Amino acid sequence: MQIYAAFHRFTENLHCNYYLELCALVFLVAITIAYFTRKKFPVATARLFGVGLIFLTANVALDILFCVLLDHSDVVPLPFVEAAAELFFAMQFLISYSLFAYVFYAIGKSLRYSPIYLLTIIPSALGVILFFTNCLHHWNFTFVPGANGLYDFIPGPAFFSLYILNWGLNYLATIIYTVAFRKVLPKELLRVLIIIMIVVLSAAVVQTLQPQILLSGTAFALCAMFAVVSVCDPDVKVDRISKAFNDYAFVDYVNTQRYEKQRKYYIIFDIESFGMFSEKFGVVSANELIRSISKFIRSVNKTTYVFKVQSSRFVLLLKNREEQLSMLEAINERFDKPFTIKGHVVDITLHILYFKNNEVFTNSDMYNDFMTRTLSIVNFKDSSCIELDDNFLKQISRDRRIKEILEECLRTKQGLYMVYQPIYDVNKKVFNHFESLIRLANEELGYVGPAEFIPIAENFGLANDIDFFVLHQTCAFLARNPQIESLEVNISCAEFFNNPSERFMKIINSYGIDPSRIILEITETIAVKYPSKTKEFMSDLGQYGVKFAMDDFGSGYSNIARFITLPFSVAKLDKSLLGQAENITIFFDAAINLFKNLNIPIVIEGVEREDQLKLSVKKQIEYIQGYYFSKPLKEDDLLEFLAKNN
Repeated sequence: MQIYAAFHRFTENLHCNYYLELCALVFLVAITIAYFTRKKFPVATARLFGVGLIFLTANVALDILFCVLLDHSDVVPLPFVEAAAELFFAMQFLISYSLFAYVFYAIGKSLRYSPIYLLTIIPSALGVILFFTNCLHHWNFTFVPGANGLYDFIPGPAFFSLYILNWGLNYLATIIYTVAFRKVLPKELLRVLIIIMIVVLSAAVVQTLQPQILLSGTAFALCAMFAVVSVCDPDVKVDRISKAFNDYAFVDYVNTQRYEKQRKYYIIFDIESFGMFSEKFGVVSANELIRSISKFIRSVNKTTYVFKVQSSRFVLLLKNREEQLSMLEAINERFDKPFTIKGHVVDITLHILYFKNNEVFTNSDMYNDFMTRTLSIVNFKDSSCIELDDNFLKQISRDRRIKEILEECLRTKQGLYMVYQPIYDVNKKVFNHFESLIRLANEELGYVGPAEFIPIAENFGLANDIDFFVLHQTCAFLARNPQIESLEVNISCAEFFNNPSERFMKIINSYGIDPSRIILEITETIAVKYPSKTKEFMSDLGQYGVKFAMDDFGSGYSNIARFITLPFSVAKLDKSLLGQAENITIFFDAAINLFKNLNIPIVIEGVEREDQLKLSVKKQIEYIQGYYFSKPLKEDDLLEFLAKNN
């Protein structure tokens, strides 16, 4: 009872009930310690969140300190009470401003390089200064003696206008930017920001109505815990196996570095045949290898940013060219020696790419496009360590630009167009057979040939869209020109894995044309590489009457047995067979005899000279295609050509 009576005497004269704040302070201290003792990637948002945690903890601690000093102001010197109040209210501005700065960086902007920086920092800085200097002017608040011998806090003439203006301005700006850029923010972060603003504003309203109940610290603690659990947990950006930063952290870095002006020198490497290693020695050994490599990289240079962005791909970011070259030397020296992994002594080879300059990627999409295109071009057979110079990067940049232009063309149906090359029927002496070819013209890049943009389309997953575009154009051409007997159409091997026969026939039927007028070209290389899918694809469409031609026969594997097992209607011989070498002539004659015995018509491509024409006629080839007769023509020019030559 005595303890209860003492407690009652202590609490009955309190200005505020700050026991909730004490609990909140304990939680905030625990959260802050846990956050700063775990591995974090130093991008602006991570730094700002850490700063925000410090401000929140300091704010709650100052709130409690101010209340305690005020409740004992009969024995505590008044300047100490006033100093605690000044620090507390100044910290309120810093908290609201740090939240705004976090949102500003999260949407991909930088206060450091934005004029909005001045519009937001000046009012907050002015508010902080005015509260810090309150003892000189007492515009914000003052203390007067109360009836019980304690001092009472009295707001000054500028308190509410200054406090609400600054605090409200920052929170209003945060709300505006969150709503305006909601599509830019990750969904989880957007949800967290909305909840934080609701909790903070609700606590502010309740505390305004009940001044003796301090809820701001509780609200801050709840918001901090929710943010850490949802989007600001440092462990989310750390790879569990290697302890390096993961692909999520790399995306965060690449997408923000252009605003923070952080330019690093890149090294990218993959472990050669990592899948085979994992299959042979097991997942545990594979994980141990990953850990060993990551640990070695960090031991060479502790300031290197190490990312594990795929199962066996690492990205290293170094401060300067000297550190980059030093790291490359250390890597090459280490990987010249075998690794001992779980008792297995193994030689490990890396495929390494590195850059001469440090202005490489401006966003994660650019990195993904770069890797997609680069890995399809570079050849590690001659060297496992390749330096990419400015010319290579310019070429990759051009490829990426072509990809963007292709996407725009496919969306707007502008820029891509069809041309048609006549094929001469030797027996009928007319042009009744044609090949449709796609072309790309752009105001920025000019004419871009299919040899350049088709591989790019295939690399970036646009081949299907281009094929359907070509099929639409082909069918429309045939519908407009019923006198055209048949038209050959090139398609991508990507179609074989998407079961497109129904969509193909839907397009063909929508134009009301006979499917037998369409001949789909399939390259010999693709037929050999994907035999079962090729056969399935041809069978599905063949039942509707669509025909098939093997394109460029003689340029690749020339697997005769494979050709015979597939339902081709036409064989297109590559122009290389028109050469004069004895072994080529022997193969040429054998191919012609084979197809004649199979009753398969032959088209010879690339005929440009009269001697090639005479040779083709002599070999009794049925169809001849090439510049000797005509280059590929647009539709109007083709119709004019036919009017003159048929």
